[in-house]
Amino acid sequence: MFRVWGIIRKNNKILQDMVAEYPGDDRSEIDMLHHCIQEICYDFDLQRPMWLPKNQREYEEYRRILLTQDNFIEPIDFDALELEILDD
Repeated sequence: MFRVWGIIRKNNKILQDMVAEYPGDDRSEIDMLHHCIQEICYDFDLQRPMWLPKNQREYEEYRRILLTQDNFIEPIDFDALELEILDD
């Protein structure tokens, strides 16, 4: 099972959070991550963010991704969408 914790933050406060899960292991880890991101964005009613090289580095090094206004085309009303990979 692959789990991602999505957190919307504004002024260092959590506005919303949820955990998205991918139950199988039939895809690559990056595909499971993108599936969870899509689920989180759908639940939070957000556009899908752009995946930048900076995000790939954060994922590989820290297993934690910070998505800011730079990742979104439309304006957002929060500071960041944080994604953290939860290990079992």
